[in-house]
Amino acid sequence: MKKTFIIITIAVIFCVLSACSVKMHTVVNENKAVSSVTKQTEYSKVEKKTETTSKKTESASKATQENTKPVSDFSMKNALFIGDSRTIGLMVYSGLPSDFFANVGMSVYNIYDKKISVPNVGKLSLDDLLTKKQYNVIYLMLGINELGYNIETTASEYKKLVSFINAKQPDAVIIIQKNLHVTKVKSASEKYINNERLDNLNSKIAENANNKNIFSIDANILFDDRDNALDANKTADNVHLYAKYYSEWGNWITKESEKIFKEINN
Repeated sequence: MKKTFIIITIAVIFCVLSACSVKMHTVVNENKAVSSVTKQTEYSKVEKKTETTSKKTESASKATQENTKPVSDFSMKNALFIGDSRTIGLMVYSGLPSDFFANVGMSVYNIYDKKISVPNVGKLSLDDLLTKKQYNVIYLMLGINELGYNIETTASEYKKLVSFINAKQPDAVIIIQKNLHVTKVKSASEKYINNERLDNLNSKIAENANNKNIFSIDANILFDDRDNALDANKTADNVHLYAKYYSEWGNWITKESEKIFKEINN
C-alpha cells in the first residue's frame, strides 16, 4: 500500500512538471512572437520615417535649386544702375524705368558709406538696398572720380565691389559699363582725368567679367570721335553728355542687355 502511494505521488509530480514545462515553452514562444511583431513594427516605422525624411530632403533640395536658379528674364523695370554723375544723367534724361543708386562724387572708395534716395524704395545705403530688393540685372559704372588714385589700387577696390554686389545678389546679372571718355582737349590738359588713364582703368575693371553672370560693355563707340575721345559736339563741359544723348545711351544699353540675356538663356 505504501509502495503504491509512492508511485502515485511520483506520477503526480511528473505530470505537474510536464505541464509547467509545456506552459513555459508556450510563454517563451508567445514572447518570441510578440518580440518579432514588435521588431517588425519598429522596422516598419523606421522605414516609413526614413522614406519621409528622404522625400523631405529631396523636396528641400529641389526648392533650394529653384531658389538659386539665376534670373533669366530681362527687364529694365527690375534693373539697378550704380554710378556717379553720368549715371545721374541716365536717371534724369534716359527715360529708363530702373532704380538708380548714383551720386555726383560716387567712387569705389566711398560707395559703402553713401546713403542715396532711391525713388519708391527710400534713402538707404547700397548694402541695405541690395538686401531689401532683388534685381535681375545690375549696371555698374564708376571710375572717373578715382583717376587721382593709384590705378592698381582702384582696380582692386573695384574688384571687391563687384564681389560684394555678386554676394548680395547672386541671382542678378552684373553688367560693368566702361567709363565714357572725356574730350581730346580735356584729356590733353589734365594730369589725371585723361583718356589714357581711363582706358587703363577700363581694361582692368573689364577683367572682372566672366561672361557667365558678369559682363562688360563699352558705350564709347556711341560718343567717340575719330581720335577715340568724347566728341566735343556732344558735351558742354568736356565730360558730361548733352541731355538728348542719354536716351540714345539708354536704348543702346537695353539692346546690349537683351543680347547678353539671350546668350545666357542659350
